[in-house]
Order: sequence, then C-alpha cells, then structure tokens
Amino acid sequence: MPERFSHYRTPGLLAVLALLQACGGPTSSSTSGPGGGPVATSRMHIYMTVESSDVDVAVVRVNLNDGHMIGGSYRLDGGDFLRACIGGVCRSMADNDSVFTPDYIARFDFQSGVDYVVSFNRQEARDAPDSRVMLAPAFSIVTPVNHQPVSDGDTVQVSWAPSGAPARVALWYEAECTFLSGAKVNSTGTLDSDSDGDGRESVRIDPIVDFARTNVASRVTRCTIDLIVRHELDGRVDPAFEGGLVQGVVSRRVRLDYTPR
Repeated sequence: MPERFSHYRTPGLLAVLALLQACGGPTSSSTSGPGGGPVATSRMHIYMTVESSDVDVAVVRVNLNDGHMIGGSYRLDGGDFLRACIGGVCRSMADNDSVFTPDYIARFDFQSGVDYVVSFNRQEARDAPDSRVMLAPAFSIVTPVNHQPVSDGDTVQVSWAPSGAPARVALWYEAECTFLSGAKVNSTGTLDSDSDGDGRESVRIDPIVDFARTNVASRVTRCTIDLIVRHELDGRVDPAFEGGLVQGVVSRRVRLDYTPR
C-alpha cells in the first residue's frame, strides 16, 4: 500500500465540526444534564447546513453540541428527535451512527428561495422548533471544463452563472497529489472569494501543488484538483438554543488534471 499523508486547511463550519469530532464520544441529550436529567436546550448549540451539490437534492445535516472548542456532541435519546420540513413535506432526521459526532440527516428535493426548517422536539425539556435557512438559486460552472489539463505556472479562470449575488461566494479546492515515491497527499483549502460579485475568479495552480509538496521529499507525478464554488446564505438559529450556526449552501465543482512540466 502506498504511504499516505493529509494536509488540511479547513474553513468555516467544517472546522468547528472537526474540532468537536476530536474531543471524544457523544453524550446523552436526555441524561447528561444536572442530576442525570436532560441537558437544557439553552445550553446547546446547533450547527446546521442545508447543502445542494447537484440540481436535484438538498441534504439537511444537523449536529447538536455544547459549543466549546474542546467539547462534545449530543446523541439524541429519551424521546428527543429532530424533524426537517420544507413546504408541507416533513421528514424525521436519521442518526448517521458516528462514534464521535452524531449528525442527523434528511434529504429533500432542491428548492431555492424557500425555508428549510428544522425543529428539535423534546420529551422533558424545551423544544426549539424554528431553525431555518434558504438556498440560493442553482448555478453552473462555465469554465474551466471538467478534466481540463493544467501544469506548473498555469492560472485557471473559474466562472459560473448566475453569479450568486446576494449570496456570499466562497471558493475552495480539494486536491490529491501522487508522488514518485508512491506517497499520496490530500489537501483542502480556501481560495480567493468573489468579492466584486462578477461570477469569476482566477486560480493559480502553483500554490495548490506547492502546499502538497510541503513534507514530501519526492517528485509530484500527477494531481487531481477539484475547484468548488459555494453560494452561501446564513439562516436563523432558534432562540431556544444558546447559539450555533445555520447555513444554506449551493455548491458545484469541476476537476482539473495536473501533470508537471
């Protein structure tokens, strides 16, 4: 098996969840409070995303936790449950069975400009029925084409339509580079955002590949580089929670094939 390394620069909500995941297993929502009773909703944080990475499906994902950088997530039990709705369609959210950070997931048809609403329903503590967010309209990446070849010194013009305004636009990359030694390096990170809202941004290839080379004393033979455009809208956290983050994301990606000169 080839040796594998991973380098990560992890932005936003993913960074929060990664920190939570590193902190040990989840605790019970119904028995981890004072005297073995339920954890108060007012001590919980909700981290909720509604994300559509294609034209058909939107995935609602929720993690409930204590909001601490070194803290933990809650597994729902004792009759506590999450329910997601859009329009008149509602679905109970299913536990992903993670040992570390249980996420609760429901899938719906993609709709923009309509609230996706998550309710937290409890047997022995206060409900939080109204965390919500909309999705921006669907869009397509116009350039570059999928599997466009790139090499050292290249700059790629990423463009998409519609531009996404007034949604916040974020550009990420995910790369896997293979080295002559057989090692593979995976990295992800943020790129420049579309601050002028014109629906295009230039991406230099060299910094992405150079980052992969950081700790490997061998020659890169090839990389696959996914460029990801995200249109993000912030939503509303139900005031029954202590805090959290609710975000709607429409994302599209295109793959580049890198070989050295």
